[in-house]
Amino acid sequence: MIRVIIERKISEGCLDGYLELIRQARKQANAVDGFIAGELLQEKGNQNNAVIISSWESYDAWNEWFASEERMAVLKDMRSLLEADEKVTILENNHILS
Repeated sequence: MIRVIIERKISEGCLDGYLELIRQARKQANAVDGFIAGELLQEKGNQNNAVIISSWESYDAWNEWFASEERMAVLKDMRSLLEADEKVTILENNHILS
């Protein structure tokens, strides 16, 4: 399993439009084999700093979604709502803590 963290800075006044696009993307990601879960977190005191954390069965499952036409279309619509490009971090569990 992997986890993917996506960090975005939403432009002032664009939060509602962003949230609508995130709902759309979530519905589409649910249809991808290997998608486990996802959640949107926003910075306390600054909702325009958003972080999405998603869980995927494998890197291949994530990569299928990452490169999909559906995600590219949502991202194209989203770019005008963001202050900068998103930052994507992929994390994998290689060690067990006991």
